[in-house]
Formats: sequence, C-alpha cells, structure tokens
Amino acid sequence: MEKKPYLLNVKGLRQILIMIDDIMHFLVAIILLACAALILARTIPSLFNPEIKVLLHVVNDVLLVLIIMELMWPIMRFLKREAFTLNPFLYIGIISSIRRILMLEAEHSIVAQTAGHKAEWATLWPVLAEMGVYVAIIFVLAVALRIISGRKEQVDA
Repeated sequence: MEKKPYLLNVKGLRQILIMIDDIMHFLVAIILLACAALILARTIPSLFNPEIKVLLHVVNDVLLVLIIMELMWPIMRFLKREAFTLNPFLYIGIISSIRRILMLEAEHSIVAQTAGHKAEWATLWPVLAEMGVYVAIIFVLAVALRIISGRKEQVDA
C-alpha cells in the first residue's frame, strides 16, 4: 500500500512548534528569574530594620524566592530534553508548607503580644489545626520524596 504525501511539510511544522515551545519555556525561565531578583532586591533594605514583623517578611520573601527557583528546575530539564521528575514540585510543597507554618506562628504571636494577653483556646485551636495540616502535608511530601528517591536508586543500581 502506497503512502499518500502530505499537503504540508509535517516534519517542518513539528520543528517550528518545538522551537516555539522552547522559546516560550525560555521566556518563562527569564521571567521567573526576574521575579526572584526583584523580590530579593525589594527585600534587602528590610534586612537592616530590626523589627520582628519586618524580619519575618524577609524570611517569607526569601522562601518565596526559593520556591520560584525550584520552579526553574523542571524548565531547565525540559530545555535540556531530560526526563521529567516530581522532585522540584515536592520541594516546592515542602518549602511552601514551612513558609506558611512560620507565618502562621509569627502572625499569631504578634497578635497575642499586641493584645497583651495569653492566647485563649478559642483563638489558638484554629491556628494549631492549620499548622497540623501543614505538618501532615510536609510529612506526606517527605515520604513521597523518599519513595521516589529510593526508586531512583534502584533504577541506577
């Protein structure tokens, strides 16, 4: 049976689409780098302010930059035509959960200090429950990371 010729050069069109896809991934990587740099640039002056609330925002911003930089790894792997891996996304989930725990505890402490009293159970338990959820998320993501790493070691052996 004879193959019918295509009216369009499919291989050429496929190459063009791949090139456009690469350019889009490269632009996303550049934008992520620019965002991370701008966040750091905005955060640096805050380092010299000794107020605890300001310093907590510095930590929050630095962890956000780490999250953004972790997003770079899948893009770089794609551009190098390497296999997709879940590890960066697991790291992002862990860092995001830690970031949220830190901010929850800090916000709750600041509110309790400004109110001038110890936290009551009615205001404390929702914070503890939310922190517990984030701790559980970290645990699940860490176990998933360990399972994936163990599987990779078996494949490499």
